[in-house]
Amino acid sequence: MKKLLFASAALILFTGTSALAADMPVKVPPPPPVFSWTGFYVGGNVGYSWGRASTDLTETQVNTATVTTANGSATATATIVSAGSDRAHLNGALGGFQAGYNWQTNRYVWGIEGDIQATGERGGVTICPVAVGVGAGPCPGPNGTLFGTASYRLPWFGTLRGRVGVTFDRVMLYATGGLAAAEVKADYLDGFNGVATPLAAGSANATRVGWAFGGGIEGAIDRNWSIKAEYLHLDFGSIDQSVQASATNSFQIADTRVTITQNLTSAFHTRVTDDVFRLGLNYRFGGPVVAKY
Repeated sequence: MKKLLFASAALILFTGTSALAADMPVKVPPPPPVFSWTGFYVGGNVGYSWGRASTDLTETQVNTATVTTANGSATATATIVSAGSDRAHLNGALGGFQAGYNWQTNRYVWGIEGDIQATGERGGVTICPVAVGVGAGPCPGPNGTLFGTASYRLPWFGTLRGRVGVTFDRVMLYATGGLAAAEVKADYLDGFNGVATPLAAGSANATRVGWAFGGGIEGAIDRNWSIKAEYLHLDFGSIDQSVQASATNSFQIADTRVTITQNLTSAFHTRVTDDVFRLGLNYRFGGPVVAKY
């Protein structure tokens, strides 16, 4: 009898517990964490650049001839203006560091980034200016014709830019633009081909401020590390430099002495631009991953 009562009680208890469990709500597991780009980051990059130094050269010759005889002297002056232009290719590798901060709202990211780059960009150009109405010939031309050379280097440049992007979870496409600055070094040489004098030489070392724009793609490796590929077009403005030289030659013909003075002023006007492609690696501090319930 006791065994029958005990079995009946166990059956009732089991049945009631099963029913209660069936009536309890099932807890839905939380959704997976949502990646966020918000935060401060630092990183490094390497790449290659295709720079251009578009140069206009204007040369002004003032030639003065003085003829002296026993009866006195006479002077004649002729001014010749010549012009020409060409473009130097400043290609070279580059590398540097960047740092910035991102704010993310929904799928959109706003940020600011600064970078500094060391470059191996260098190149030169030879220009043979001609007077108005004179056709261009080979450059450098025969002895006695004008020529000018310009050599350029871009030791470093830096930018400070805003960034606007749209995200696809851990991948971000972005556009960027802002200020750019660079140190431009230039050496100039100007004169007559095959003639030692007059020969004008000069140099310039200037920091120029311009603008930059471009875009890129960045992908997160994990919550802190990301890699990016980026293109930038940069315009550093222009450099103006003048160099001057003069020479005097005299010779005697019987009782007549002829003195010829040549003054040469060469004005170089150069506009420097750059196209850069680089790969970068960033580390984001904190790297928040936000879970939404």
